[in-house]
Amino acid sequence: MQVRSGRDVVIGTVLTSGLSVAASIGLYVAIALLRDGTLDPFWMSFAAAVPLLLATPMVAYLLERLRRLTRAKGEMEELARRDGLTGLLNRRAFFEAAEEALRRAREHRVPLTLLVLDADHFKSINDGHGHAAGDEALKLIARTLLAATRQYDLVGRIGGEEFAVLLRGAAPDEAGLVADRIVSAVHLADFRRGGRPVPLSVSCGIAVLEPGLDLDGLFARADAALYAAKRAGRGRTRTAERDPAAGPVRRTA
Repeated sequence: MQVRSGRDVVIGTVLTSGLSVAASIGLYVAIALLRDGTLDPFWMSFAAAVPLLLATPMVAYLLERLRRLTRAKGEMEELARRDGLTGLLNRRAFFEAAEEALRRAREHRVPLTLLVLDADHFKSINDGHGHAAGDEALKLIARTLLAATRQYDLVGRIGGEEFAVLLRGAAPDEAGLVADRIVSAVHLADFRRGGRPVPLSVSCGIAVLEPGLDLDGLFARADAALYAAKRAGRGRTRTAERDPAAGPVRRTA
């Protein structure tokens, strides 16, 4: 998609307006010369009015072009934030939004819980059924994540077959229910290739934001819990151990 800059739109409109002014002046001069060479007040007023008459559509044109430019720019920026396959936030956009969510959670003292999920035995799906099957599996997982979360939660694809969900205002027990629902939904999904069912599951690690924990630390805990779920047999969730000194997590209304 090619988007013209605002400068180009303004310059083009100004040039067009300038040409119209020049044309009106030329028209006045031609009419004056055709008459008797004197400056007739009527034709002077007429020539002066032409640019004003043309100004309204020119301004309307300029405003419409700027509106379209703003909309196109917003669409381009949103596309740059999205994963091309699943439509979820890409890694960079997710981490940027997560940093802001952590700041707000600390400011308002509300709980925040991170889920990190990974497709189990994903290489076997690609190797056994082709990369198109792997793509469909990732899309199915993405749809499951969106169906299980709220509109204001953050959902992203942060790696090849790795996903992350940041649950805003969710205490550990609530986050655990969401994680279990996701894992169960993926396991029960009807994923087929060539009419035959293909096993598909995800493992999930859960980490709760605690005082003094930054985003890197939160991800490290969620990753550790994820690999604990993998070691325990995959297709399940594990929650990172909390720091006893952190105190209880406060619920939101």
